[in-house]
Amino acid sequence: MRFFMNTPMTSVLFAVVLDFIAGDPKSLWHPVMGIGKLIHKLEGKLYREKDPSTLKKKKGILLVLFGSITVTVFVYTMLALAFKVSFWLYYLLAVYFLWTGLAGRTLKEESLKVHRALYLNQLKEARKRLSMLVSRQTEVMSEEEVIKAAVETVSENTSDGILAPLFFGVLFGPCGMWLYKTVNTMDSMVGYKNERYFDFGWCAAKADDVLNFIPARLTAWFILFSAPFEGRSLKRAIQVYKKYKNRHESPNAGHPESAAAGVLGISLGGDAVYFGKSVHKAALGEREKEPEPSDIITTVRMMERAYIMSAVMLIMLTALGRWVFRV
Repeated sequence: MRFFMNTPMTSVLFAVVLDFIAGDPKSLWHPVMGIGKLIHKLEGKLYREKDPSTLKKKKGILLVLFGSITVTVFVYTMLALAFKVSFWLYYLLAVYFLWTGLAGRTLKEESLKVHRALYLNQLKEARKRLSMLVSRQTEVMSEEEVIKAAVETVSENTSDGILAPLFFGVLFGPCGMWLYKTVNTMDSMVGYKNERYFDFGWCAAKADDVLNFIPARLTAWFILFSAPFEGRSLKRAIQVYKKYKNRHESPNAGHPESAAAGVLGISLGGDAVYFGKSVHKAALGEREKEPEPSDIITTVRMMERAYIMSAVMLIMLTALGRWVFRV
């Protein structure tokens, strides 16, 4: 159980620093690529259009169980084999798995590309850049819709792509982080409420909701703590957050999004198109001003503060807990 519960805290720290400085290691194999291929193959084996909804749900449960167990066992086995060779090989591999599970730098770079395109009045390019970040259709979005979508995805992914994997990585090491990342990737691939995935992706979506329950709420408060740094009233931001946090269709996404809306003083949500189908998303936040391209930069700053604060807090609390209980 050493590799599951007792990863050195310095390896988490190094992983965070590497993510801040370098982002995803594009020249190296990335675990998400392997997970994506695994999920795609499992879906091909399990999904049948003619299956009744109950059977589709059962197969969806198998997808989540087999996929998450396979990835967790793979990470554990790699770490165990590395430890037999050398502690330092194990240590470097643990850093690598933790580093590749974090997406802070990538999220920052991709969202700032959207801002830059808007700053240069290149709305078509901004839509193209945004399409790399969101699953909704961006081809006919207005500038305001692009801004709001960018703010929504940065604030939500502060939880999904940073704080949640960090949360599980600090508590349960690389195995815990990649168990979470596997479920989260499944949700992003099959967790849609369309005709194909409504039943088959039900388990993946629910499992992701459960795992993100605590991280999403922690993320919201870390975002709220940015209010004074951005010249906004913390009290006012908290009021907006509490009013709108449960209005999102997702039990988790509304928390970081409404927190960001409270700090920025804008209203998020509205109409969006997913896979050719128009969806109305509930309004989150008070429209105290018009959304501006600079709101994307402000949201990125809030993301970075939340990242730093959460990393420091989680590492310190876990290290203290291990010292107290001699884990």
